Amino acid sequence: MGTHSTMPPDDTFVLGDDASIDAVLDRIDDAVYALDTDWRFTFCNEHAAELLASDPETLLGQTLWEAFPEAAEGLVGEEFRTAMETGEMTRFDIYYEPLSRWFSVRAHPSDTGLTVVFRDLADQDGHDLDLQRKQRLFEAVFEQTADALIVADGDRRITDLNPTAESLFGYTTEEVVGQPVSTLYGEPIGEDDATQPSDQPYVLTYKRADGTTFEGETLSTTLTGPNGAALATLASIRDVSSRMAYERQIEARNDALRRFHAITTDEERSFEATVESMLALGVDYLDVDIGVFASIDSGDYAVEAAVPDNAPITAGDSFALEETYCKPVVEAGEPVTFTSGPDGEDADTSAYGTDGFQTYLGVPVVVDDTPYGTLCFAARDSRREGFSDGDTAFAQIAAQWLGSELSSNAFEAKLTALNETARQLMAAESRDAIAEVTAERAAAVLDLPLTGIWWYDDDREALVPATQTAAAAELIDDQPTFHQGDAVAWEAFTDGETRVYDDLTAAEALHNDETVFGSEVLVPLGDHGILVTGATTAHAFSETDRTLIDVLAATVTAALDQAEREAVLRETQAELEAANEELALLNQVVRHDIKNDVAVILGHGKSLADQLDESTADSLQPVLRAATHITDITETVGEFLDVIGGDAEPALEPIDLTAVLTDECRKARRTYEDADIQIDDGFPTGVEVAATELLSSVFRNLITNAITHNDKSTPEVTISGEERGDSVVIHVADNGPGIPEDRRQEIFGRGEHGLESPGSGIGLYLVDTLTDIYDGDIEITDNEPEGSVFTLTLQKASS
Repeated sequence: MGTHSTMPPDDTFVLGDDASIDAVLDRIDDAVYALDTDWRFTFCNEHAAELLASDPETLLGQTLWEAFPEAAEGLVGEEFRTAMETGEMTRFDIYYEPLSRWFSVRAHPSDTGLTVVFRDLADQDGHDLDLQRKQRLFEAVFEQTADALIVADGDRRITDLNPTAESLFGYTTEEVVGQPVSTLYGEPIGEDDATQPSDQPYVLTYKRADGTTFEGETLSTTLTGPNGAALATLASIRDVSSRMAYERQIEARNDALRRFHAITTDEERSFEATVESMLALGVDYLDVDIGVFASIDSGDYAVEAAVPDNAPITAGDSFALEETYCKPVVEAGEPVTFTSGPDGEDADTSAYGTDGFQTYLGVPVVVDDTPYGTLCFAARDSRREGFSDGDTAFAQIAAQWLGSELSSNAFEAKLTALNETARQLMAAESRDAIAEVTAERAAAVLDLPLTGIWWYDDDREALVPATQTAAAAELIDDQPTFHQGDAVAWEAFTDGETRVYDDLTAAEALHNDETVFGSEVLVPLGDHGILVTGATTAHAFSETDRTLIDVLAATVTAALDQAEREAVLRETQAELEAANEELALLNQVVRHDIKNDVAVILGHGKSLADQLDESTADSLQPVLRAATHITDITETVGEFLDVIGGDAEPALEPIDLTAVLTDECRKARRTYEDADIQIDDGFPTGVEVAATELLSSVFRNLITNAITHNDKSTPEVTISGEERGDSVVIHVADNGPGIPEDRRQEIFGRGEHGLESPGSGIGLYLVDTLTDIYDGDIEITDNEPEGSVFTLTLQKASS
């Protein structure tokens, strides 16, 4: 039964009673299946099962959404639900992706469910509907796409252009059909470089019908036949001339900036060489004839650098600003450009000593917020296109660098000069001398010609003038005195903070409402006074000026503090020197008298002891020992005063250790007859240590301390030693009561204040002091079985 013969003219589908439904539906050529109200398959004929690639028996009982879940959310589910809800038949075409087929579908709703009739459109009338749809889609895309599309045959001859291509190239399709694709090329292209299929776009130069060219981003695809032969080529072309020009412009600017960075960060170049290299870079990047950097002062235009060397303008040339194109740059304070003479007219003004320039780009150079000059690039010929924003930005970056470097160079030069000023200030001995140096250097170094200093007078409770620069003295004959409440200077001094008045007309509490100054900077000098610098114009001081003024003021304050301290120190030192002279004289007198009196006591005491019997003479011995101890103390005090009263560290010299130690032991045996004083047989001999003649006092005090603080009837002192590389170690051991570990530091007076220490006396303090001078060391340990050991380490003279 034919498909069309089973269908009534109104396209409805009529079924008889249920008994005949299965037989009828199974015989028709259309694919049919039936669903109940729960969307379950109740029938599926063989043709439907075949198209759905399913087993009819498997489908029965399943819901449509279980068997074909992808249909639930798509067009099928939408149309089927609409039919069931409205009770009206629906018809639609659908490409079913899982089966890769196009279907024509009709759904007939009823009270018992939905009957679906569908057919494979590819089989209808023997036509491939999918191909037709693709063809129509391609035609729509071909006609409507925004890119130019060119179709060429296997011989690379043009067969079609889309409307965009006709507009882009200026040809109609009829004009170029049959022509080789090379007709559209703007430059010769080799066979291997011709439009070949590629999955990546590439850029070619194309030519329009009017002879102009453009750059086209191209993507081509070749269609091949069953045997692999090329049937046609489709090329998609987009005009990217503007984009490419912009990209080249950006790349050129980036390259110029990279070169600029390399030039300006080259520490080996001088400032002058860097400026010349930067100008040469600008001439190359902007494609002009000359680059000039000039300073401007009172209408004079002075060329500081120019390139190239053979240009009509060279460094050192000067012109009236009125004769140059830089005048409007200075007046406007912003970039000025033209590409065909000023105001778009031919330039006939004789600028820079030449016949004038048709192309010009100039930008201002500013140093510390103050106009300094201009940076400009020019060419005699006009140019087709004006300077871009990127060109102007490059020139501005170069000008900013110039301003920064000039500021930095000037700042560094002034800082260097301030270092010399600091040395002069610190060398000044009085505040009047400091004031004179400050005024002179402020004018000469910092270019602050109107500067003055006021001191605070405690008696008058006022700031009184100390000194001022010559220019300030000429401007104001009699410098005022500032009192509380009548001047901004007083406020700055009492607040202790710098005051900057960019416009004095707006300031309150002026000392003189008719002041000739337009701006001022007031910097307190601690509690000494105030430094004031001014200018006759408003806004005269840049941030750099303020920084340098602060540095100068801080240096002046430090110099004043030092001068004040040194004045007090000199006064104190004079008093100390006078007191020391009196003490030294007293020391000599007292020591002389004590030694004389003790000598008398010892002399008469010994004579008397010789005349007495043994028991009476023994009673006299403590008196003689006390007299001897007085002599020792007198010697030690004298030596101690010699050490601490010296003006500088004493010079060390080679001292024979064994000789000094032997001599002190001999003296101690004579003084302390009851003591047993021994030098170990293994003590090193012939060794010289780095010390002074007071080394004898070290050993005398160690031996004396070991004897006088001994509780035995026979004090024993044993001295041993050994060499250790560049040093010699000496041990002085006794059999006394020993020294507690917690007192072994304080016994030398360490951490204490001289004679106020709780140590055993001035002798050990002297020992510790001399040992330190000799770059030695001393420590105390226990002796076995009793007593203490003083271990002294000294450096050999040879080391």
